[in-house]
Amino acid sequence: MYPIINLRNHKMDLHWYLRALEEVVIRVLSSTFSIKASRLEGLTGVWVGDQKLAAIGIRVSQWIAYHGLALNVTTDLSPFELIVPCGIRNRNVGSIKGILGEFSSPNRYGASDNNSTDDFQLIDITHNALVREFSEVFQLELALKPISSNIL
Repeated sequence: MYPIINLRNHKMDLHWYLRALEEVVIRVLSSTFSIKASRLEGLTGVWVGDQKLAAIGIRVSQWIAYHGLALNVTTDLSPFELIVPCGIRNRNVGSIKGILGEFSSPNRYGASDNNSTDDFQLIDITHNALVREFSEVFQLELALKPISSNIL
């Protein structure tokens, strides 16, 4: 999710913005997938145990924030075994699909294991939840408009 947002309309505080983006992800994981996620002191991102599910990076110019967050939904995590992700040792990278498969905890969409929801459905469910929770956290009303076929 890469929102462009004017922080003058919210809080002109970059730490607040980072924590608010983390809150969006924590709410998505909890409300949509019954996954208990948290922040770790001194580390930006969202964690489930020692697994980082969301990385956050922003760019801000004149209080307009760009970029945002990357939430691993169905990501192939094997390349992360070859590097030290985000420069953080002794921690792993995780995904929603992996966590759901580990715990097999049912959620309100009926996804109780890795095979019950295909990757595209899981991405779509996650996308919709991110938009909903982003709107809640930032107190925004979104008006979705279809893209004209002429643009595509």
